[in-house]
Amino acid sequence: MKVNKIQVAATNSQMSNNNNSDNTSFKGVTDGLIKFWEGVDRGGLAASFTVQDMLGTNIPRTWAAKDVGKDLTGKNNWGAVLENGLREFLTGPSMFVVPGAVLYGSMKLGGKSNGVPVQTIKDFAEIIHNSNIATNSKEAFKESFYKSVLKKVFGNFNGIENIDSLAQKGIDIDEYVSQIIKMEGAKKKGFFKNIRNVSMPDSKEEILAGIVKRFVHDKKNNTDGYLDFLKALITDKKYIGDAKNAAKFEVKIDDLIDRMVKYSDDLFESFEKSSGNFADYVNNFTKKRMGARFATNIAMGVFTALAMWFIPKIYTVNKTNPETDPVRQKASELKGDKSAQVNFSGGGISKLMSDIGEKVTPGQKNWLSKNAASLESNWINVARPVFYVLITGFTLIPRLIQSAKRDIESSKKNGGPVQWDETSNILRRDITTILTILFAMEGMGAAMGLRASKQSGIVLTSDILRKEDSFFKKFIKIFNPEGGVKVLSKAENTAQMSNFADLDQVMRFLKNTEDNQGNVYKLLHIDANNKKGEGAVFYNAAKQVFGDIIDNKDLKFEDLAQIISSKKPSDKDVENLLGVLNDTNKNPLLKFANKINAIFQTVSLAIVTGFLGFGLPKINDLIIKRKYLKNDNTLQPKYNDPDMPIPAYSILKNLNPTERQTFQYFLGNLK
Repeated sequence: MKVNKIQVAATNSQMSNNNNSDNTSFKGVTDGLIKFWEGVDRGGLAASFTVQDMLGTNIPRTWAAKDVGKDLTGKNNWGAVLENGLREFLTGPSMFVVPGAVLYGSMKLGGKSNGVPVQTIKDFAEIIHNSNIATNSKEAFKESFYKSVLKKVFGNFNGIENIDSLAQKGIDIDEYVSQIIKMEGAKKKGFFKNIRNVSMPDSKEEILAGIVKRFVHDKKNNTDGYLDFLKALITDKKYIGDAKNAAKFEVKIDDLIDRMVKYSDDLFESFEKSSGNFADYVNNFTKKRMGARFATNIAMGVFTALAMWFIPKIYTVNKTNPETDPVRQKASELKGDKSAQVNFSGGGISKLMSDIGEKVTPGQKNWLSKNAASLESNWINVARPVFYVLITGFTLIPRLIQSAKRDIESSKKNGGPVQWDETSNILRRDITTILTILFAMEGMGAAMGLRASKQSGIVLTSDILRKEDSFFKKFIKIFNPEGGVKVLSKAENTAQMSNFADLDQVMRFLKNTEDNQGNVYKLLHIDANNKKGEGAVFYNAAKQVFGDIIDNKDLKFEDLAQIISSKKPSDKDVENLLGVLNDTNKNPLLKFANKINAIFQTVSLAIVTGFLGFGLPKINDLIIKRKYLKNDNTLQPKYNDPDMPIPAYSILKNLNPTERQTFQYFLGNLK
């Protein structure tokens, strides 16, 4: 829908000022949480998993392990502390450090393009073939390549009918290219400064943030509907298929810029060392790099899997499990088996890549080509399918193998048949932990976000639940980490709720809110009762534009559209409303969304931490203890004297205690 368009220019200085306001220091606990989760979001899957893993399992489980069996032995269980610490602190980080190291080595040895996904390598090659790319110098090459890619990006905006009209549409490609080249020569903040969002105006990260902000502004101004304004599309339609499939090929603009830089560096540097036709060289380069990238993805998974498989051999420094030893030893002592004393001692590449590249070329009708995209990893953030395989097949299985060996060893030390105590412990602990970390935390945050959206009127999630959805579909939408309902990040909230160029964009935002089960009345009244600080700045500004109709509790978007269509508000009132929305420190919608989502994620993390870190280990400890001992720490009847009752056959009198107990199980006297 279109309303009377009132344009308010967004100058470069305004954009710069708004960008700086993002770095303003926040006060208070909730503002600290917003910064914390913003940093986690910048770290991707690696940071999200690490936060849950460290706070939810590693630290609390290692700390709690010292008390395992303390009520029986009277001593801290330092063996369990050592084992828990090694197990937890080696496993989680290895799933990201190892693939990151493999990718780094691949880029060093094989070229920076090994850090670019297969589909993007193919897209860049097609853009080069359809463009006039200069090759006389690296600077000229980069400039012409960047312009060609950006033209492809902006040409996919549904508001751009002619690629030659970009300047008339307010899109300055030369400025984009200038900023990207400036970014390449700037210094990085460093990992920890970037996570904490420390202000460094001339750093790579902040120059990139300015480019992203400009992109959001241009996409909002030149597209219809309400889209993901942080993403760009360069893939040719023949690979996309229908319009519904397009979202799968979209790339976050900051990731696309990173890929442009890596690819252009690699291609030009390697071309300089060669001779011959540039177009032919690009064809060969594309095949080799697609093959190398695919091989890199496989290597990242394989080397990480090997590390996961080896880790249990490191942390199992004891021949038996120090977490179950105190109970088993106590039970053994109560049976009078003096021999049962637990021992706590320690325990032609180029051609190949080209051939692979031919197989994984997007559009080929073979298994490799169809599944190559699902293996794409982004630096330390491995692809989710690979992550699922690693955390289940190559974390759980080697732990079970190692635990089985120690359960057998424990039966030799303590007498009786193998009880599989550690194995059952791992099945309860690790399967529950895996399911909780993979699905529960994001699911809880999504569920709370949906509830808050209904209460506040502001859409806080990437998708919604619809009445026609079945219960199963709603469940999948909430708990599916690959899609469905997700809590919007700070960057996504900012792109959706700020950076408006005119009133038409504000109206599109309000329409999108209502379409996604939001409430425009509640939204416009978000700060109506704010009597502190700046007061009801948004409510007052909206009332100046729309009038008293915004106080109607049954307000609908169409009511606002009719007001704007029949009575054009003044430029001053519109500029005032845009000023409130575009100031990220004043915008109450943005402040509320960031605050509430940060709180929900923190609550979800607290629940996960309490359950995985403290509750689950206690449950496991209690299950093992009650298996052998009563509440008063006396032996359970089924583990009493194995000699009673045994039939008085002379051959049975020659059995040792372990064999007698095994026979009791066979007879059904022990369960």
